[in-house]
Amino acid sequence: MSNIISYTLSMRIKDDENWPDSDQYANRSVSGAFLLDDSNPQRHILDIGRCGGEVRIEAGFDFSRTTNGAVAIVGNLKLYEGESEDSGDLDGTESVNDSVAANRSTTLTKRVNNTADADGGDWADITLTVRNSLLSPTDACSNIDAKAQTLGLSFTGLAESGCEAVRGGHRRRYQNCDIYYSPTTGAHEVHGEIRSKYNAKGGPDSDLLLPITDETPTPMPDTRGRYNHFSGNGSIYWHPHTGPMEVRGEIRRVWATRGWERSGLGYPTSDEMHIQQRPNQWFSDFQNGVLFWEESAEKEPATATLPRAKVLAALDSAFRRRVTDRRVDIQSVSIAGVSATGYDFWRSRNRSITFRITGEILSGSFLIPDPDWWVEMFLKLEATPMPNARQTVAVQIVKADTPRIHVEGIASRTIFNEISAAIDRNFSAPIKLADIPAEAGLLSVKVMPDGGIKLFFRPDPAGSFAAFTAQGALDRLEI
Repeated sequence: MSNIISYTLSMRIKDDENWPDSDQYANRSVSGAFLLDDSNPQRHILDIGRCGGEVRIEAGFDFSRTTNGAVAIVGNLKLYEGESEDSGDLDGTESVNDSVAANRSTTLTKRVNNTADADGGDWADITLTVRNSLLSPTDACSNIDAKAQTLGLSFTGLAESGCEAVRGGHRRRYQNCDIYYSPTTGAHEVHGEIRSKYNAKGGPDSDLLLPITDETPTPMPDTRGRYNHFSGNGSIYWHPHTGPMEVRGEIRRVWATRGWERSGLGYPTSDEMHIQQRPNQWFSDFQNGVLFWEESAEKEPATATLPRAKVLAALDSAFRRRVTDRRVDIQSVSIAGVSATGYDFWRSRNRSITFRITGEILSGSFLIPDPDWWVEMFLKLEATPMPNARQTVAVQIVKADTPRIHVEGIASRTIFNEISAAIDRNFSAPIKLADIPAEAGLLSVKVMPDGGIKLFFRPDPAGSFAAFTAQGALDRLEI
């Protein structure tokens, strides 16, 4: 059973001024609506009014469900008066205690005066009008309409369907969201990219079933991510660096015990993928790792790793070997940065690594200074097709973006063009590192946040052998 609370909060404020200045008045009114139900039995609203440059009114009200569908209302009214409207001088308070029965309305009025100054004539008349409508849990359409009212037309857009029966409940489609309802899940909206992914998976006909939350921001420290939880023991998480990804079942439970997206795994970068039936195997890819589940237990994938220092050494050697012009002196190669993972609807893109190469062009003359140059190359590790533990995968290095080139000194334009042409000759086509056969069970190929590289394989004898072989190849890597 739910209550929809519709309210209008009005203020009439006076800022008392001494002669010869005139008293000043201000009016303010706000309206809104919200739901109270078993999962959210309480709600707090706060509104602030200002007048005359010196008076500030804070009107806060708490609403709580009680017996028989009634709602208790407790209000705290505060008057601040000082040298500015942001003054911290509390000069008057009042309180309100009342309730409104189910399917009834009430109006509460209270004046709060400036009581700190004997001559203070500042005051505010606060009026709160409340309508408490009790919704039957069996009336799905009314609950959906009430949810839409609380969200507002600017959020939902216009309705695009009737109140239609779906698996497990009811739904109404709007321009900007869909609202689902059942007596056990309540009324919840799905919108944006999460809505698109939910629909692509089959919506309520999928294993996700019905939403049990609205789209919700992830907590600190990130707050940029969004998620909906669903009654089918699953969730869809979205982040601008990943896209919308489904995580469910036991893998979701393990991820949750580790701290969700705040864990070392980060956000999911794939949906859960089912590998085979006997034994039953699933895995989900994350920004910084892989969770693998077999039958009734989590298993650690087999891995092969190339640390950041060896990645740098391999690319340093690759850059130097590709320089055939004896005038070119490479002085240093460094890792200047590692990007975030990249958005995709089905499988997030790998991080890219920025390599910075600096050097000189030997002029051959004591009288002519050697021009200085630097290049920033954006390279990423790419697996084609995306690994799923069942198919052959080509692992290669590709340019992620147009290189940045800077030259200082004599003939800078000519040198710029020569460097650009050399990069095109050597890096325009992907550099293949390996073809990993299907039987190796490759799950994921990752550039890690520090610039290292990690390969994840199925935790079975074939995958373990493949990881051992891959580790040897990485240790001897020559690009």
